[in-house]
Amino acid sequence: MATDGSGDGQATMFCPNCGTKVLVTDAFCANCGAELAAFRPNTSADAPQQNAPEPVTPRQESQPQSASEQAERQPAEPRQDAQPQSAQQPVAPRQYTPQQSMPERGGQQPTPAQSVIQQPAQPAQPVPHRAATRPRQPRSKGQRIGLIAGAIVVVLLVILGVMGNNYYSKANTIKRIVTAAKGNQASLADYFYTTDPTFKVTKTSLKPMVRYLQQDPAALNQFQEGLTNSGQFEKGHLLLTQHGHHFLVFPKYQVQVRPVYVSVTVNKKNAKLKQDDQLIATSTSADYTKKIGPLVPGLYNLASSAKISGRQLTNTNTYHLNQDNQTIPLTLKTITFDVDGPAGTEVMINSQRQGKIDSSGVLTLKDFPWTDQMKIQGVYRNGKTVVKSQPVALDESTGDPEVSIDFPGLVDQADADTFFNNLGDATSILSNTGDIDQASDDDGDDLSTFFAGGDSDSNYQEFVKMGKGYYDDDDIDGTEITASIDNVQLSSQDSSDVTFEFKYKFDNGDHYHVQVFKYTANVIVRDNSDYPLQIKSLTPAQSVDTYNEDE
Repeated sequence: MATDGSGDGQATMFCPNCGTKVLVTDAFCANCGAELAAFRPNTSADAPQQNAPEPVTPRQESQPQSASEQAERQPAEPRQDAQPQSAQQPVAPRQYTPQQSMPERGGQQPTPAQSVIQQPAQPAQPVPHRAATRPRQPRSKGQRIGLIAGAIVVVLLVILGVMGNNYYSKANTIKRIVTAAKGNQASLADYFYTTDPTFKVTKTSLKPMVRYLQQDPAALNQFQEGLTNSGQFEKGHLLLTQHGHHFLVFPKYQVQVRPVYVSVTVNKKNAKLKQDDQLIATSTSADYTKKIGPLVPGLYNLASSAKISGRQLTNTNTYHLNQDNQTIPLTLKTITFDVDGPAGTEVMINSQRQGKIDSSGVLTLKDFPWTDQMKIQGVYRNGKTVVKSQPVALDESTGDPEVSIDFPGLVDQADADTFFNNLGDATSILSNTGDIDQASDDDGDDLSTFFAGGDSDSNYQEFVKMGKGYYDDDDIDGTEITASIDNVQLSSQDSSDVTFEFKYKFDNGDHYHVQVFKYTANVIVRDNSDYPLQIKSLTPAQSVDTYNEDE
């Protein structure tokens, strides 16, 4: 190993592995990490010179060396100012090209031995840097258990993170809010908060909102769509926002309640004002206003009551409060009006039953307490079937108001009479001609158009079979069929049950044979159609009467 003296007085040498200049005192080469202790020279001034050991590379014994070769391999006498040569030949000494000369060390020329070692040669391949490694100690059982436990914890944390992100996502939070509102769950209040210091979010304070969403399925859908698409509902009084975090990690979505404030008025002194059956004020004048709130948007029952001319009047109604500055007049006065509709229809005003329409088709309500949002609705019951009309608002401006309850599926008595007599005419023509192409009424409507299923309708096919049977009967010279209506009952939103009688008058040559049968047909009402009435189903015929008439 070549050594040299550094300018700062510290002895240096060249790494036997990569040729990098290192300090004699270094334990490892800073470039390649080779251990240097075994090659460190004795640098004390008075230490006797040691003969250099044999090079690391094995000596070739198979070929004898000449005297000149042996002389060349003898180490030169060291100069007084030179450091002893390394005891072992470098594995990969620094190479110099023929154009380069060996650098001088301390102003001295290299010795012959050094010249031999540092002869120009083929360029050496760079040796990759290798850090000194020590044998790994086997891990103890406790260390292995700790590593396994740590890995399990990491996996669990990843799983919990994925599950948490899914559970606390905005979409899934909205679904839980809608479910809680639909079922009025105790956890509903956990999904709401407010910044209004005068309003407290509780299950009780949210009841009006829940009532509104439960009574109107369309409102529940709009609630979910509003939170999902725009993040708001009820004119911005319900806002979906991120309000903090769950476990300091997952976003926490809640609905912010911006309460509404409304006013109620009454036109009588000493009138009692109530909100959801709770007394909130007593009027002190005939022009009294009471501001109420904060309120969550929803349905509220507001009422006023007072004794007028010895009679206790009450104005009560349910209102949808969803914006600021609403004014609800709870005026106390009476009104008389008529409600027209099918006999037997129950009349409801603001969801409260007021009476039933009799056979005259009219229900008269006298001195009824007036409200500006009176909604009148008819409820028709046919066995277990209940059909409700669309609510109708009462218009007081007419002076003598009258309300008509309309059921789209109700067949008018006169229309039913015309329809079934036309059916009788078409069937009579078939019975007298035997030609289905001629079987039509006075308007030219074919027999098949009287049935919802057309030509494939089983009831139509029975009428065709009956008509041709009468035509083929040799005892019958002619047939006449007429109809009369017994009863019409509403059966659904678009149909009625019509009970009618067919009178069959057969010409037997010397007399008429008459038979009367009763049927009940379910008739579908199709407005804006070429055939507004059609038979959907028909009960079997019931014999009512049979007799003969003279010609």
